[in-house]
Amino acid sequence: MFRWLIELIVGFIVAMAARAILRSLMQGFTNATNPGSSERAADPPRQQPKERIVVAGELHKDPVCGMYVAESTQYQRKSGRDSFYYCSEECKSKHALAART
Repeated sequence: MFRWLIELIVGFIVAMAARAILRSLMQGFTNATNPGSSERAADPPRQQPKERIVVAGELHKDPVCGMYVAESTQYQRKSGRDSFYYCSEECKSKHALAART
């Protein structure tokens, strides 16, 4: 009666040992094919915290690319009573060139 219980426990232990051995073998193959991956995973390089950009104000649609941009963007242009807000310097210059022609 206890024989099946002992066989079950021994089978479980053998299965766990086989799983551990296979996992370490697969990890060894992965490290062998990707040199340097173990160093990156073990000790990632420290990065400086990124500068926080504060986005505030109402959103306006960029007239060139259609992206919505915060009113606090550095890429702005006023033309008469109209104010234009851009996502980048490139969009700002494109719109200025189109307005001149």
